[in-house]
Amino acid sequence: MPGDTARVAVALPDGQELRAQLHERRRAADGWQYRVGIACWAAGSSGRAEPAEHSIWLDACHVRPLPGADYSRIPTRTIPAADGQAWTLQDLPHLPGHPGTRLIHVIGCHPGATPISLDQALDALQQPRTVPCHTCKAATSLPNAPG
Repeated sequence: MPGDTARVAVALPDGQELRAQLHERRRAADGWQYRVGIACWAAGSSGRAEPAEHSIWLDACHVRPLPGADYSRIPTRTIPAADGQAWTLQDLPHLPGHPGTRLIHVIGCHPGATPISLDQALDALQQPRTVPCHTCKAATSLPNAPG
């Protein structure tokens, strides 16, 4: 449900800490990941700054709960075992005269992408113009995947 969020603290790479909305969480083989929305400014269609939310999956070490927040309604998923369909393949459109590209995602990162197995993901990564998604850190869940 859209209202199922809770406030969390997010540690930035430079040591700053800010508040964010926790949208969902997932348990992967290597630990928990949290999809948070961070309020910031973005250039609007008029060129002026407008409020926007930057959504990103973060490892547990970058997110901490806030006292008094209710996390019981946050959607929680488990990423299937490596022998199941734990990844998806997304075909990206191309410009005329240029080849398209493909992205490998951790399942759940990009709705509508085609579910694939570990062997299919590794085979796809051997093809030209196929890369792991940086948003969901697909490379960290694939053995020998380029980062």
